Amino acid sequence: MDPLNDRLDQSPKLTDHAVSRLPLHAARAELLEEIVSTDVTERPADLPATAPRHRRWLIPLAAAAVVAGVVGATSLWAGGSGQQTPAPASSTAPTVAASPSDDAAVETTAPAPEATGTYAVLDAPGWVATYAESEGDYASVTYEKGDARFEITRYPASSYDMYVDDREHIVEPPAPGEPVEVAGLAGQMWAYSADDHTVIREVQDGSWLELRGGEMTLQALLEALSNVRIVDRGAFEASLPDRFVTDDERPAAGVSLIDGIVGVTGAGWPDGAERTVDSEEQDPYQLGADVAGAYACAWIEEFAAATRDGDDSRAAAAARLLGTSRDWPVLQEMDAEGDYPEMVWELADQVAAGQVPQGFRGSLGCH
Repeated sequence: MDPLNDRLDQSPKLTDHAVSRLPLHAARAELLEEIVSTDVTERPADLPATAPRHRRWLIPLAAAAVVAGVVGATSLWAGGSGQQTPAPASSTAPTVAASPSDDAAVETTAPAPEATGTYAVLDAPGWVATYAESEGDYASVTYEKGDARFEITRYPASSYDMYVDDREHIVEPPAPGEPVEVAGLAGQMWAYSADDHTVIREVQDGSWLELRGGEMTLQALLEALSNVRIVDRGAFEASLPDRFVTDDERPAAGVSLIDGIVGVTGAGWPDGAERTVDSEEQDPYQLGADVAGAYACAWIEEFAAATRDGDDSRAAAAARLLGTSRDWPVLQEMDAEGDYPEMVWELADQVAAGQVPQGFRGSLGCH
């Protein structure tokens, strides 16, 4: 018997779909910057099709907070309430959404009013939004229609030149893309293949868009591009299917997710732990990662502190709590869509073995 091979056989397998569900968008720009800073003569022949994504187990907690609303935990995967009312722009007072115990309270504040026209949607029959995520200046939404896939990603203006330079190397010799127009503004288009194209739209109001069409003919892509609309955040959220979470709904949804975890563990946040979970995510999977990651992180830090202090009883209590993670409802729901729960469970197993997991803060986005 080979213990190492047995261990590898039991390790979670990462499928392409599972990798795409890992909420790791913060690593994209950093890795792309490393790529484009490489001398051109050393540049690999095949560049990444999109900004490098999902290369690190990193779940950053978003900086902006949100206002309170109402939604049940089960609605995050089973379908939302259907209420798509955007947050009132004038609301700035902090609020506290209560959970079963004071320790599990989640503090939130209303976002500052956002400039209109910084989001983009595909407004065409038959296309359904299947994925959305956002963090600060970054936002992305994916639409599907049969086998076809259309992704719209928003980046800050500061990264525009870097990405254009990268995309120019799709062709040999490097060259600007074919001119196209997207929502009234000029763009450039490059082809990875006959049914796979990417378009970069020029900077507008401090951001720019990349639009990627896969399993689509050029004609189908151009038709989709003609149906892209620039909208504000409220209209963007209203365009998403009911299962997605709006700014109004998110704080209460987060509390509901924590309530589900607390119902299993019987404990809220450990004493002295951060009690605020910040998230801008519309996608239930990404929101679940933010919430479950913050809770798991707090208890691993509790285990680490107890271990450092030589407090065996306290460390054992934290380990027992993390040992229930396979029963946390939010992770059970997420497990069907991606491998983030597997990563949490692996960290919990390391704690159960008496080890403080190396790099757990980066894996879970601990501050």
